[in-house]
Amino acid sequence: MENEQSLGWATAWVIREAREAAGLTQGQLAGFSGLSDSYIALVEQAATGVSIASLVQMASVLKVNAWELMRRIEEEMERGPRSPIRSPGRPRKKADSKS
Repeated sequence: MENEQSLGWATAWVIREAREAAGLTQGQLAGFSGLSDSYIALVEQAATGVSIASLVQMASVLKVNAWELMRRIEEEMERGPRSPIRSPGRPRKKADSKS
């Protein structure tokens, strides 16, 4: 379980760093790769695993070889687990209060 958790965290960090380096939002990465916005968000939160097919799709959009992403993930795992950055997301609209 610990190794699986490390893999999730490492994948989250590497995908997020690669996406930000490419200047893409989660939505753009999702749209260009044919994956859902929610899936990309879950990957970057280490809340779901990544299939090889999904990794290849993301790598293509990020203009990085899939093996390079895997190498980065392996390096991140060797560094030790870091919790993924959890951003607060979009601000919600305040509901009109009717008094």
